Amino acid sequence: MSVRGNRTADPAWGVGDVLDLLAIVLAVGLIVLIRLGAAGAPRLLLSLGFAIFVPGRAIVTNWPGMQRWSEAAMSMVFSITVLTLVATVTLWAGYWHPVGLFQIEAVLSLAAIGAGMLRRHRHRAAASRPGL
Repeated sequence: MSVRGNRTADPAWGVGDVLDLLAIVLAVGLIVLIRLGAAGAPRLLLSLGFAIFVPGRAIVTNWPGMQRWSEAAMSMVFSITVLTLVATVTLWAGYWHPVGLFQIEAVLSLAAIGAGMLRRHRHRAAASRPGL
Protein backbone atom coordinates (compact mmCIF):
# COMPACT_ATOMS: atom_id res chain seq x y z
CA MET A 1 0.00 0.00 0.00
CA SER A 2 1.35 3.38 -0.97
CA VAL A 3 1.68 6.13 1.61
CA ARG A 4 1.07 8.59 -1.20
CA GLY A 5 -2.50 7.39 -1.62
CA ASN A 6 -3.32 8.10 2.03
CA ARG A 7 -2.30 11.76 1.99
CA THR A 8 -4.75 14.49 1.25
CA ALA A 9 -4.19 16.48 -1.90
CA ASP A 10 -4.08 19.81 -0.08
CA PRO A 11 -3.00 19.56 3.57
CA ALA A 12 -3.64 22.50 5.90
CA TRP A 13 0.11 22.93 6.47
CA GLY A 14 2.19 21.89 3.51
CA VAL A 15 5.89 21.83 2.84
CA GLY A 16 5.70 25.38 1.51
CA ASP A 17 4.33 26.68 4.79
CA VAL A 18 7.03 24.93 6.82
CA LEU A 19 9.75 26.31 4.56
CA ASP A 20 8.22 29.79 4.78
CA LEU A 21 8.19 29.61 8.58
CA LEU A 22 11.81 28.44 8.60
CA ALA A 23 12.77 31.41 6.43
CA ILE A 24 10.90 33.80 8.72
CA VAL A 25 12.63 32.37 11.81
CA LEU A 26 16.05 32.70 10.15
CA ALA A 27 15.44 36.30 9.05
CA VAL A 28 13.88 37.52 12.29
CA GLY A 29 16.49 35.72 14.39
CA LEU A 30 19.30 37.35 12.46
CA ILE A 31 17.66 40.78 12.66
CA VAL A 32 17.38 40.41 16.45
CA LEU A 33 21.00 39.29 16.84
CA ILE A 34 22.24 42.20 14.74
CA ARG A 35 20.13 44.67 16.73
CA LEU A 36 21.53 43.26 19.96
CA GLY A 37 25.07 43.54 18.61
CA ALA A 38 25.65 39.84 19.20
CA ALA A 39 28.59 38.11 17.61
CA GLY A 40 29.80 34.56 17.46
CA ALA A 41 28.54 31.23 16.24
CA PRO A 42 24.77 31.87 16.46
CA ARG A 43 25.01 35.00 14.31
CA LEU A 44 27.35 33.29 11.88
CA LEU A 45 25.04 30.28 11.50
CA LEU A 46 21.94 32.45 11.07
CA SER A 47 23.80 34.59 8.52
CA LEU A 48 24.75 31.51 6.57
CA GLY A 49 21.19 30.16 6.73
CA PHE A 50 19.79 33.51 5.62
CA ALA A 51 22.21 33.85 2.70
CA ILE A 52 21.63 30.32 1.48
CA PHE A 53 17.85 30.18 1.86
CA VAL A 54 15.73 33.24 2.73
CA PRO A 55 15.79 35.54 -0.36
CA GLY A 56 15.36 32.55 -2.63
CA ARG A 57 12.43 31.32 -0.55
CA ALA A 58 10.81 34.74 -0.99
CA ILE A 59 10.97 34.18 -4.75
CA VAL A 60 9.87 30.53 -4.76
CA THR A 61 6.89 31.07 -2.43
CA ASN A 62 5.48 33.60 -4.90
CA TRP A 63 6.10 31.42 -7.96
CA PRO A 64 3.42 28.68 -7.86
CA GLY A 65 4.91 26.77 -10.78
CA MET A 66 8.03 26.14 -8.72
CA GLN A 67 6.11 23.68 -6.50
CA ARG A 68 6.62 21.02 -9.16
CA TRP A 69 10.35 21.16 -8.49
CA SER A 70 12.13 20.96 -5.17
CA GLU A 71 11.04 24.05 -3.25
CA ALA A 72 14.00 23.88 -0.86
CA ALA A 73 16.64 23.36 -3.55
CA MET A 74 15.26 26.07 -5.83
CA SER A 75 15.15 28.45 -2.86
CA MET A 76 18.87 27.86 -2.35
CA VAL A 77 19.70 28.34 -6.02
CA PHE A 78 17.74 31.59 -6.29
CA SER A 79 19.07 32.87 -2.98
CA ILE A 80 22.72 32.45 -3.87
CA THR A 81 22.13 33.88 -7.35
CA VAL A 82 20.19 36.95 -6.21
CA LEU A 83 22.48 37.77 -3.28
CA THR A 84 25.57 37.44 -5.46
CA LEU A 85 24.06 39.70 -8.11
CA VAL A 86 22.93 42.34 -5.59
CA ALA A 87 26.25 42.30 -3.74
CA THR A 88 28.20 42.62 -7.00
CA VAL A 89 26.08 45.50 -8.28
CA THR A 90 26.27 47.43 -4.99
CA LEU A 91 30.01 46.88 -4.78
CA TRP A 92 30.59 48.09 -8.34
CA ALA A 93 28.29 51.06 -7.78
CA GLY A 94 30.20 52.07 -4.66
CA TYR A 95 27.25 51.54 -2.31
CA TRP A 96 28.65 48.54 -0.45
CA HIS A 97 27.30 48.40 3.10
CA PRO A 98 26.78 44.78 4.22
CA VAL A 99 24.53 45.41 7.23
CA GLY A 100 22.38 47.95 5.40
CA LEU A 101 22.14 45.62 2.42
CA PHE A 102 21.09 42.77 4.71
CA GLN A 103 18.40 44.91 6.35
CA ILE A 104 16.89 45.80 2.98
CA GLU A 105 17.06 42.17 1.82
CA ALA A 106 15.52 40.92 5.07
CA VAL A 107 12.60 43.36 4.98
CA LEU A 108 11.88 42.68 1.31
CA SER A 109 12.17 38.92 1.85
CA LEU A 110 9.84 38.94 4.86
CA ALA A 111 7.28 41.02 2.97
CA ALA A 112 7.44 38.69 -0.04
CA ILE A 113 7.18 35.56 2.10
CA GLY A 114 4.18 37.01 3.95
CA ALA A 115 2.50 37.88 0.65
CA GLY A 116 3.18 34.39 -0.71
CA MET A 117 1.77 32.71 2.38
CA LEU A 118 -1.32 34.91 2.27
CA ARG A 119 -1.86 34.17 -1.43
CA ARG A 120 -1.41 30.43 -0.92
CA HIS A 121 -3.85 30.29 2.01
CA ARG A 122 -6.45 32.38 0.19
CA HIS A 123 -6.17 30.01 -2.77
CA ARG A 124 -6.65 27.01 -0.45
CA ALA A 125 -9.66 28.63 1.20
CA ALA A 126 -11.25 29.44 -2.15
CA ALA A 127 -10.61 25.92 -3.46
CA SER A 128 -12.13 24.30 -0.37
CA ARG A 129 -15.42 26.23 -0.61
CA PRO A 130 -18.20 24.01 -1.94
CA GLY A 131 -19.73 24.96 -5.25
CA LEU A 132 -16.69 26.85 -6.57
